[in-house]
Amino acid sequence: MARPQNFLSRTGPGCYRKGEKMSTKPSLQKMGIVVAFANLMMGFSLTMSQNYATYSYTDLAKVDATTMSVCMTTVNVIAVIVTLISGAIVSSTRSRFGNFRPWLVGASAVCMAGGFLIFFNIGNSVILKAVIISIGYLLANSTMDFIYTAKAALLGKIAGADSAGRDFLVGRQWQGSAICYVISGFAVVPLVALLGSGNETLGFLLTQLIFTIIVMAGAFWMFKASAQYDPDNSDEAAVNAEKVKFSEMLKAVVTNRQALTVVLCDIVRFTGYYCLFSMMVYQCTKVIGDMMAMSYVLSASNFCSFLGASIAPSLAQKIGGRKRTVALFGLLTGLSFASIGLLGKSMWGFVVSCSLAFFFMSFIDTLDMMLYMDAGEYWLHKTGKDTRPYLISMYNVAVKVALALSSVALGVILNAIHYNPDAMLDAAGSATLTWCTALAPAIGYLLPLAIMLFHKVSDKEMTQIIKENAQKYDTATK
Repeated sequence: MARPQNFLSRTGPGCYRKGEKMSTKPSLQKMGIVVAFANLMMGFSLTMSQNYATYSYTDLAKVDATTMSVCMTTVNVIAVIVTLISGAIVSSTRSRFGNFRPWLVGASAVCMAGGFLIFFNIGNSVILKAVIISIGYLLANSTMDFIYTAKAALLGKIAGADSAGRDFLVGRQWQGSAICYVISGFAVVPLVALLGSGNETLGFLLTQLIFTIIVMAGAFWMFKASAQYDPDNSDEAAVNAEKVKFSEMLKAVVTNRQALTVVLCDIVRFTGYYCLFSMMVYQCTKVIGDMMAMSYVLSASNFCSFLGASIAPSLAQKIGGRKRTVALFGLLTGLSFASIGLLGKSMWGFVVSCSLAFFFMSFIDTLDMMLYMDAGEYWLHKTGKDTRPYLISMYNVAVKVALALSSVALGVILNAIHYNPDAMLDAAGSATLTWCTALAPAIGYLLPLAIMLFHKVSDKEMTQIIKENAQKYDTATK
């Protein structure tokens, strides 16, 4: 009987498919540089659509808060459905360009096209504007499922069974992302003002165009650099290889406690995180009273994320592993976000609170992806069913569910403070918004401390499981 596809464990120069030319693959260190810089460039893909979509609804298109909340919730429910099948689609891809690489380029192009629609703002009909923004938001966020799954799977193929190598590559990925966020956090508002010359819609569109060029260049770079790790798989043997049924993929999530705990933790975390990001622009414009404060907060916070991502992989080993590191820094992140309630009414207080939170949060972000990889390795070890690409895609399910929940929460909060885009808040509304901005992410990062108590496999056990899975595959291919 044919083997399930094993996409994470082909590591050595002797592991080649029949008919595949032998060549020297780029070293792990060299690929780490490519991953960092390519991810830096591709990180601009959601800079606009993620941080400014709500602003486009309420302030550019003049959509009321209730309609905006309904639109975003509907879109995110649809996006959850797309996410549930994205991992299966990506993992079953057969092409002359490999299993995962085609998605880096194709999905990135669609993602950036969606970003343009978010800021298109054409016509006089508010309903039409809301529909166009919603379509763009759906395209931008749904395609990220395919991009994320493809990138994560490629990192697994590059590192193979080397657990430390996985930590290294994921760390490089988050370093690149953090640098991107520093640049974009500081650059977006000035670019919009400069390029738009008073026309915000034009400014957002031209800024999106610049980011599109950067993103596509990064996607093509990663596509080319990883070619030897993800070669042509369109031959008959690959097409006819045994595939895991979709029902088995779903079973690997709902009956796998390791996967369930990780997904539930991320749903809670990301709900708080996206609430913060959606409310941050309102905190800056309506409480602090300065749109430029958004640039200062994002620049400082994302620079702190870069610092944290740079030391997280090595520090995790000293603390005692991934799980203990995630728990410790989840506590510190939650407390830092809570301090926004006390400090967030001033610009520099908001900068300090967010910077501390983002520094601690970066340790969780850097290690989080590996917990999904570990859940896939655990299931393969337990059942012999290779559902790893699908389990990696569950990260995107957590994101989409959290986006839907945060959209509902944002609508409730804006209605509670009687939000009016043309008026400043009174003292009570300002205090309510500030504490909501503080407590939503604080709860999001503190509650998973209890959920992770149900995750029973230790880091030491997981390292052994990864090695055993690789040995089984290598033995079968010799």
